[in-house]
Amino acid sequence: MPSAIWYPLQLDKIIHETEFTRRFIFRIESDSLFEYEAGQFLTCDLPIGEKRAQRWRSYSIANWNPGNHEIEFCISYKEGGPASEYFFKNISIGDQFKCKGPEGTFILPDQTSQNLILICTGTGLAPFRAMIQKIIEQKITFDSIQLIYGTRTLEDIIYKSELLQWPQDVLNFSTHICLSRESKLVEFNSPSVFIHSGYVHPVYKTLLQNNTIDSTKSTFLICGWSAMIDEAVLNLFSEFKVPREHIRFELYG
Repeated sequence: MPSAIWYPLQLDKIIHETEFTRRFIFRIESDSLFEYEAGQFLTCDLPIGEKRAQRWRSYSIANWNPGNHEIEFCISYKEGGPASEYFFKNISIGDQFKCKGPEGTFILPDQTSQNLILICTGTGLAPFRAMIQKIIEQKITFDSIQLIYGTRTLEDIIYKSELLQWPQDVLNFSTHICLSRESKLVEFNSPSVFIHSGYVHPVYKTLLQNNTIDSTKSTFLICGWSAMIDEAVLNLFSEFKVPREHIRFELYG
């Protein structure tokens, strides 16, 4: 097996997306064309420890720009986490560290004559953002796309303008925003954008129960916190008999 190729990443820009989430824009230093699939991740060697297990962290690429050497990570703050402390308190514009990749099989299905259901929480939206950018750029058409995104409050929503814009840019696309700790819901004046109180699970359950989507002609991609993934996979497989090969998931955050 050939050894992994490590690339320097240089920080170009930091965007304060929410109080506890930031977007980090890097320039990947490579003499060759850097190519990747939307949904893949990079493994980074951060200056936060001596042992590899302490230093290495994997982050999904949150943008789709193959060839232009710009890489975006969307990272949330976890108090006391060494990587969080580094990204939120120590890193500066121009700093560099090494990364290897891309890696991962959490990518868009080749078959497009089906429904695509994207279920995510928190910064688990990051790989889906890359996928949707690819869908827009390459004019990929699925029978329908349902994006079900969960977070706590209105102030915690990331990529808000894009969440509202995607249904206008992608055919048969709906955005569902689920807020688990928001006392006052507001309606967004945007077509095919729906706001829900609670968690993501009732939304996909309703879509399946109402036959809005056919589970046998759908792929479910799930990304986010482990508890959410476990519950969603169990519901889809046990309650709705979704074939295992139609369910893919990736832990994030």
